[in-house]
Amino acid sequence: MNKNKVLKITLIIPILILFGTLLLTSCLDQLFTPHANFPNAKELLNQHEIDATHFFVLSDWGFNGDFGQQIVANQMAQISKLVGLNFILTCGDNFQYNGVESSTDNLWKLNYENIYNDSALQVPWYPALGNHDYYGNPDAEIEYSTINSLWNFPSRYYSFTKILNSRDKALFIVLDTQGLINDYHNLTDSTQSDSIPEIKWLNKVLSNSTAKWIFVTGHHPVYSASTYHGDTYEMKELIKPIFDQYSVDFYICGHDHHFEQAKDTAFSTNYIVTGTGAYPRPVEGSSHTIFAIAELGFSYFSIYNKTVSLYFVTAEGKIAYTYSLKK
Repeated sequence: MNKNKVLKITLIIPILILFGTLLLTSCLDQLFTPHANFPNAKELLNQHEIDATHFFVLSDWGFNGDFGQQIVANQMAQISKLVGLNFILTCGDNFQYNGVESSTDNLWKLNYENIYNDSALQVPWYPALGNHDYYGNPDAEIEYSTINSLWNFPSRYYSFTKILNSRDKALFIVLDTQGLINDYHNLTDSTQSDSIPEIKWLNKVLSNSTAKWIFVTGHHPVYSASTYHGDTYEMKELIKPIFDQYSVDFYICGHDHHFEQAKDTAFSTNYIVTGTGAYPRPVEGSSHTIFAIAELGFSYFSIYNKTVSLYFVTAEGKIAYTYSLKK
């Protein structure tokens, strides 16, 4: 290669890097642009029932404060102070891009402890694993529970119950969807999916449940309107029939970085995508989509009396969408 060609390449590479940086910044700026037509969360939620059960759901958030993660965390603290937060669920990709190596990895401080350090966010966290968590040591995220009492992660999949009042309770099931997908591909015959330990466990938990409300979290979507990942075939094959059988109320996930509510109108389950804890990506729509938008933020759920209310809260403190389910 002659000197002139080397010189041209040397000059072009920095230009391409600069152009790519400007393009990414422009795209992110567009996604962070305030929406005047969305109501302010403080105005909509300031009269909310203080004796309700309040929880946030956060997913795809692990960018060490970058790509809007810190902005979302700041808004979570503001809304927590407003409503009286009880706990937080995550739907995985707690650490981008390669998980953590140990329970004492410095990423715990950079990505979690130093970001969600407002006193309003010092509530119990109930995490799930995502595919990026599997690139590191997923068991280290479980071991961290022995170090931080707010981090409740007993095993790769688990369940817990919250008492709502003297009559009702809510069941929360946390799935390890990456493990499910891996186990599914290890089957020689896909009709034998009932032999997967997590599937056997899930059926048992649901069949024994007497809870009024059933929430399931996991990383991979059943339905997603994103062009990046979209629907997950294995989740449709393994999980959706179980949700249909037991009339699960909500399945909440991430993996795709947008807000979405989707539904198969023939069945009960509401499918919520909320992979919006940092770095949102464009979204379109599908035959199952009720609402979808690419925004930074988190999902806020309130359970009160006979109603579950869902709010998609943006990083700027706006309510992009609301939904109520009564029964």
